[in-house]
Amino acid sequence: MTDAWIYPCEAGLGDALAGDLAELGYSTHRVAVDGDLQGGREALAPARDAVASRPPGLVVVTSGASQRTRASELCAALRALEELSEVPLLLALELPALGIDGAPPDGDELLVAPWSVAELRARIERANQRLGLADDGDVVRVGGLELNLATYQVTIDGTPVDFTYMEYELLRFLVTHPNRVFSREALLSRVWGYDFYGGTRTVDVHVRRVRAKLGAEHAARIRTVRSVGYRFER
Repeated sequence: MTDAWIYPCEAGLGDALAGDLAELGYSTHRVAVDGDLQGGREALAPARDAVASRPPGLVVVTSGASQRTRASELCAALRALEELSEVPLLLALELPALGIDGAPPDGDELLVAPWSVAELRARIERANQRLGLADDGDVVRVGGLELNLATYQVTIDGTPVDFTYMEYELLRFLVTHPNRVFSREALLSRVWGYDFYGGTRTVDVHVRRVRAKLGAEHAARIRTVRSVGYRFER
């Protein structure tokens, strides 16, 4: 089940979203952020024992008219977290909040109360499409390389290739987040999870193994960015 983190600057909207997101299959976690927003993940994320080890599939900030400034600050702080850089950020507003001068807080999609579950689903899908998080359907194709996201199968020019679970997860993450550089620390967090205590060399070892299995043509798509990390070129 995919986690959704809800930041309820407006509590009523947060309650409504939690129910609707649960209907869409999300496991919701409400996050109360008090005071300083500069504390990084420790200040902005739920307690570690309350969520899965990996980042959420969705982040939501709710706001009424009186909380718009706070919501804007919160959105900016969430945007600054590298681990959430490719996580859709949905902004849910009460209608009066739209009447305030100035641009609304920065989100990938805007949801205005009242909404339907169908509209919520559509907004989330649009946010994912804008971020380029995955191709349509369960199959991602890059030239002769094909990943079936439903069956965890990888083929190259129609020939199945065996990957270990973590090799596959690393390849899947890179392929579905193309042309973006990820540091080794970010890959450890996004692929292995917060509770993994291995060092960054784990990433290098797995990249080397994945490249070897991809063969020369596709291995070259995983580029090393010196002193930073890796990116996948589509």
